[in-house]
Amino acid sequence: MGVQVNFRGAEERLWRSVSVEPRERFVKLRNGATIRVQEVGEGSPIVFVHGGTNAGASWAPLFAHLDGVHAIAIDRPGCGLSEPVGGERGFATIAEVQRFADALIVDVLDALDLDQAAVGATSYGGMFAFRGAAAHPSRISRIVEYSWPVGATMEKVPAMLRMSAIPGLNQLTARIPPTRGAVKMMVRQIGLGAALDNGKFDDTMIDWFLALLRDTDTMVNEVRTTPQVFRPIAGLNPEVVFEPELLARVTAPVLLLWGADDPNGGERVARRFTAQLPDAELQLIPAAGHAPWIDEPALCGHATSAFLNR
Repeated sequence: MGVQVNFRGAEERLWRSVSVEPRERFVKLRNGATIRVQEVGEGSPIVFVHGGTNAGASWAPLFAHLDGVHAIAIDRPGCGLSEPVGGERGFATIAEVQRFADALIVDVLDALDLDQAAVGATSYGGMFAFRGAAAHPSRISRIVEYSWPVGATMEKVPAMLRMSAIPGLNQLTARIPPTRGAVKMMVRQIGLGAALDNGKFDDTMIDWFLALLRDTDTMVNEVRTTPQVFRPIAGLNPEVVFEPELLARVTAPVLLLWGADDPNGGERVARRFTAQLPDAELQLIPAAGHAPWIDEPALCGHATSAFLNR
């Protein structure tokens, strides 16, 4: 109970720092997991799916700049305060993860009594957004993807992602209590060095991310349920890459807010991915990394609101 109190305290300070007070509830999914939902605002519903080893409050800077939008941030199963899925074994194959990704967003919409909603996603969350939209086109009205999604190609796999794929190392790392210095290093390596240096990824956000890794089972659960996305030598597992036929089934309009300095793939990767989608527009954000809504929260918030309220 104490560690959850610590995490909640850090999270409350994060929301207060952007002058946002979310409404919290827990809903049960068909897969058996009970997940936490945090909601802000009224208007067009959009469900936000965070990236790997993260949680819903990572969207806090963006939520402060949304207008006319019912923003719904989930803690993905196993992350933050949501229950895990997959049992003790987790997911052993990419195919199992993909089946889970195909169904997750629709399961969330059903649990929230929503016939249809837009989806906002980033990084690993992007796999859930695009696979969900391809599998259930009538349920996902629009997609806003914030930078590179898992499933797009990569020109170069960052060393941190290759190292995390070394057998046994990820499980060991997940069980070592993180330090503040380690959190800063992680944040810098995923493309948020500029945000660290200019204070946009500030002490409040560092404290929250540290509490997430230290006081919840997020990292252990993510290791258990994300097998072989990256490989130490080969890099991105080709099984994860979206097939052209799948992207052709994503008929929902897509807005890509893409950091030009995303270490997972910059402008060339962004333009190549955009061209594969039937109805997509790309907005490159100069000097932004892998989390452009932290580098440029007002720009991303206004662009998102305008796209959803057309």
